[in-house]
Amino acid sequence: MIDYEKDMNGFLKAKNEYESLREDERKGIKRYLSEKGFTVKTGGKEGRGSSAYTNSGKSKMKRSYDLTNWKWVEATKGSITYFISLQAFDRDTGSTNYHVLFDRIGVCAFSKEAKVNEKDYFNCMQVTSLELPLRENDLDELLIILNNMDILEKHQ
Repeated sequence: MIDYEKDMNGFLKAKNEYESLREDERKGIKRYLSEKGFTVKTGGKEGRGSSAYTNSGKSKMKRSYDLTNWKWVEATKGSITYFISLQAFDRDTGSTNYHVLFDRIGVCAFSKEAKVNEKDYFNCMQVTSLELPLRENDLDELLIILNNMDILEKHQ
């Protein structure tokens, strides 16, 4: 017989541990970039999704959804803003289906003057070969990637 209560508790424990480990990875990226001269956005709810997402109350969602596992880092250096996502956005060139690659690092870079909206992230996201957890040499590779990125100069 299935013990649903035991299964639910075990699942929730694993889910919370996974979110905590992803948060530690996000903080590690922030720390590393700060040490390398980047200004990293801090404060408030930066870098993680809402714990009570409701699509502004305009969807058919009956209950809020916990998006805290959605993680990113925003950093600037000089006139460039970088968006480092702990879940890369990808669009399959064959099927044109959209995908989110959890634990794969995706990056975007924008000039400070660029007017960027959420659709731009899918268009500019560069999917890297880096996957969580990141080691020191992975962070060094991330730095090389950031320093060699194409910069979105979009103005609207």
